[in-house]
Amino acid sequence: MEADPRLAEHRRVWDKKPTLRKIYGDYYRRMAEFLGEGVTLEIGSGSGHIRDHVDQVFTADILPVPWLDLAADAQKLPFANESLDNIVMLDVLHHIERPMEFFFEAARVLRPGGRLVMLDPAITPVSRLVYTYFHPEPVDMGAEPLLSDHRQSGDDPFDSNQAIPTLLFGNAARCAAFEASFPTLKPVTSQVFGFATYPLSGGFRDWCFVPTGIVDPLLAIERWCEPIFARLMGFRLLVALERVA
Repeated sequence: MEADPRLAEHRRVWDKKPTLRKIYGDYYRRMAEFLGEGVTLEIGSGSGHIRDHVDQVFTADILPVPWLDLAADAQKLPFANESLDNIVMLDVLHHIERPMEFFFEAARVLRPGGRLVMLDPAITPVSRLVYTYFHPEPVDMGAEPLLSDHRQSGDDPFDSNQAIPTLLFGNAARCAAFEASFPTLKPVTSQVFGFATYPLSGGFRDWCFVPTGIVDPLLAIERWCEPIFARLMGFRLLVALERVA
């Protein structure tokens, strides 16, 4: 089985960039705080590193690759009703073609009390400038993801709209609108965080302006600053939903 060259490239960059691994380790630890015990499915596993931080996890991606457990479409999950305790997604929601269909599937496969935990781009006044002008993925704040016929443009799994997570969960009013559409998926938290460290790392590109040795102190400073600056200049949005009866 040959991996999609873009995922293979991500895996290559991951292996050569300890700074990136440290930053994503922080992401996974943040997400793991909201997971319950039991069986976890990671959707969009990509280069596949969640097992360093979460136990009892299936890894899946819409693109088949040899290092993951299965290929699966988030909008048609191959799991029985109420069969999973957690679903985790890192940088995936803004790529899903039809977000509404995915949330119906998540509500179907999660057990009552199960958690859906997602971490994606956050669109804030500062991050919007960076994501719009210095990132290859588009930002369309005019999209309406709660409409049943909303669809990301194109059929490539890498097609995206980085605004989708913020349009769904960026503030209390948006969370309430989501809950009205999906009453069995109750918002647990919506957190904006992350400032300079990730964008200066270059992400999954070869360049990096952040020495590995200062990543942990920078992340600690960012955590301290979150209550003051997150809504103005945060780059990341963490959302946890709980399946209720």
